[in-house]
Amino acid sequence: MKNVLILLRKDVLRFVADKPALLLTFILPPVLILIFGLIFGGSGEPQSKIKIIFVNESKSPLALTLEEKLDSSDVLKPVKEFTPEESKVPQRFDEETAVRFVKEGKYSTAIVLPEDFYTDTSSALRIKIFYDPKNAIESSLIQGAIQKTIFTQMSSLFPALMTKRAKKTLKGSKSVSFENEMAEIIGKYFNVSKDTIVKYFSEENIVKNPSGENFIGNIINIESKQVVGESVNNPGVTRMAGGWASMFLLFSIVGASLTLFEEKQEGSLKRLLCMPVTRSQILWSKYVFSTTLGIVQLLTMFVFTWLFFGVDIFTNFGNLFIVIVVSSMAAVSFGMLITSTVKSIQQANGIATIIILIMSAIGGAWFPVSFLPGWMQTVAKFTITYWSVDAFLQVLWRNVAFSGIALHVLILASVGVVVTFYSVIRFRKGNIF
Repeated sequence: MKNVLILLRKDVLRFVADKPALLLTFILPPVLILIFGLIFGGSGEPQSKIKIIFVNESKSPLALTLEEKLDSSDVLKPVKEFTPEESKVPQRFDEETAVRFVKEGKYSTAIVLPEDFYTDTSSALRIKIFYDPKNAIESSLIQGAIQKTIFTQMSSLFPALMTKRAKKTLKGSKSVSFENEMAEIIGKYFNVSKDTIVKYFSEENIVKNPSGENFIGNIINIESKQVVGESVNNPGVTRMAGGWASMFLLFSIVGASLTLFEEKQEGSLKRLLCMPVTRSQILWSKYVFSTTLGIVQLLTMFVFTWLFFGVDIFTNFGNLFIVIVVSSMAAVSFGMLITSTVKSIQQANGIATIIILIMSAIGGAWFPVSFLPGWMQTVAKFTITYWSVDAFLQVLWRNVAFSGIALHVLILASVGVVVTFYSVIRFRKGNIF
């Protein structure tokens, strides 16, 4: 038994001395749990409200009631104003501007209550929803939250609409008889008193108490229109392709960058330094090789999605290739930074795995960034994954011109250049050579 305890102590000491193993065992899981916990909070819904455009062009008190209910939603945050670049003075959204913002990808959904949302002659509520399902989870959640708010808070308007239609059609005493007979029938089968039904036939009461008893909910006319991605082949794969491509790119590029450690262990690095080549030339050859490898890997992945899932990669191939190049540059700079910072290949693998998984989790590779709390959405913009994933989505889903990805390209290229030069300086001062 004594020998077993001695061997056990040896294994514990080795494990404690292995910093990457400690990080992967005790740090990474809590961090990922924290991220998922902050997103869903155990309720299945994101803790951070999702912003949508809200336009109310109706003068009906019912429209104001619905607006108030959306304002208090636990899932949605209606945005009613925007600031034009030319004037810097906030303006209220109208339907045309709302649709344009959705098409440009600034918001994923706009809900519009038109002027004829509810009028004296209305027999139904009229609501317009314009959406861009670039993120399937987010789109489904928004649509569900909107419809839940509408149907649970406004469907009790049915008695008032029914009574109004009856009075208009039947007129006189017949409409009163209709109202009383309907109240008796509904009261009988829904186990509600006749007086309660007659009370809810009053439109004024509906405005004061919009969440009353719901007898029939099929009196709301929702015009839902997808304004982006209607012609996209295989939307599901198109949405996810960029995220998974970015994550696997980082893993493969880090592996390629770590070959410097392998060459040092093999002794081939010393032999290279005995030849008429400089340290900088060795580093830049690694950079060019790794960048080329990243470009080929991404091209292969996207060609695969085209062959097997019909994802359209050729309509906007020029911009897609630009994003592939700058994404590869940024990924290589990340790999070189890790390699220039750590002391062993084991440390590099452990640290790189942790950082890549965290960047993928908060950068949009796994789920929409809009699900994250506000402060974490800000942090996400400091990751390579965020800009790569969004750039691929803009190209494949929105089919944007270069102006639509110019900022993404600038940031990724800047990261690639600046971080690489910083890594080269660290290599010269480090312990690899």
